[in-house]
Amino acid sequence: MVVSDSSPKLPPDVMRRMDLALDLSDGGLHQQAEPELRALLADFERLLGPTHDETIALYNALGHTLYQLERLPEAEAMHREALSRSLRAHGPDHPATLAYAHNLGAALSMAGHTEEGIGLLTDTAERRDRLLGPDHPETLQTAATLGSILYSAGRSAQGLAILEHIHGRSLAVLGHDDDLTMSVCSDLVAALHTSGRRREAATMLAGLLRTYEQVLGPNDITTLRTRQRLAAMGWTIR
Repeated sequence: MVVSDSSPKLPPDVMRRMDLALDLSDGGLHQQAEPELRALLADFERLLGPTHDETIALYNALGHTLYQLERLPEAEAMHREALSRSLRAHGPDHPATLAYAHNLGAALSMAGHTEEGIGLLTDTAERRDRLLGPDHPETLQTAATLGSILYSAGRSAQGLAILEHIHGRSLAVLGHDDDLTMSVCSDLVAALHTSGRRREAATMLAGLLRTYEQVLGPNDITTLRTRQRLAAMGWTIR
């Protein structure tokens, strides 16, 4: 979250605290970032107002931090608040509202409110498709998240079909080394493997490993874990 130039001027001490909180969050120090972000909420509410874009964004940022800390009910509450305020301020089709809806849908699903999460993600995917187009990265992201959640929720055929479609579109539009394409590929590998299509899964994972080696380097933790994952599938790594 970045405070925009159009925001009312914030006191220097608030800006310093915001910079600190963002540095902590960006550095993965979510335990330390959480109380800083929570304390800033009162200042933003008072100085900017409850429906200012940056106040709403701060609720979303706190939700992300709580999600990283696996405090899922609290994360859900923050994401729900961000969405509710954005709906009041901007309506259902605003880009920010759709981003908050995506985040809440994912949080709901992870917290066990699967059907509500699926419903919200389905609506968000449809809105993004209509407003941004089917190949926009944000449309692809929401559809991929929906596919993974559907698969995990036992709606395997539907989820797998979505993941295969989105992986193909991501490859065509974004390329094999895009972050979203790699993420979708990883989820698709897992779905293929548990569906019994193990040779396809291993072949796809071998290709993903080569991409990780090129993009992240051979010693990156994701690369190393992917090599282990591939070896566990019985694939001989050359």
